[in-house]
Amino acid sequence: MSNHSRVRVVVIGGLSRAGELWSRAGDSIGVDLEHHDGRTRGRGAQEITAAVRRADVVVIITDPNSHGGVAVARRAALAAGLPHVLVNRLRPNGLAAVLADAAALGRSAVNAGAVSAPAPASRSS
Repeated sequence: MSNHSRVRVVVIGGLSRAGELWSRAGDSIGVDLEHHDGRTRGRGAQEITAAVRRADVVVIITDPNSHGGVAVARRAALAAGLPHVLVNRLRPNGLAAVLADAAALGRSAVNAGAVSAPAPASRSS
């Protein structure tokens, strides 16, 4: 385990252009956050694996994300024994709710495999 005081979260998937939004979302809830768009071309798969290894918790967004990106991230989390959560869609402002839902299920349940967290409810006017 690393000697940092903040939880390190890696988010795999989502839009490439939202990197800054993810960083701000992590700062706002007190976690160190790293984002990878899930693309596996070139060194993408190695970058996903390395990002997962640096994390304490892995959030894998399945839409938008490639099947390969999801598989690489999930395999890396399982191999490292890290808690990971699969979500269909997630915006940066919904990160706190997903992490809270995963924590409520308990670390042992999350370590046992993927936890499918419900997508944050959309608000309609």
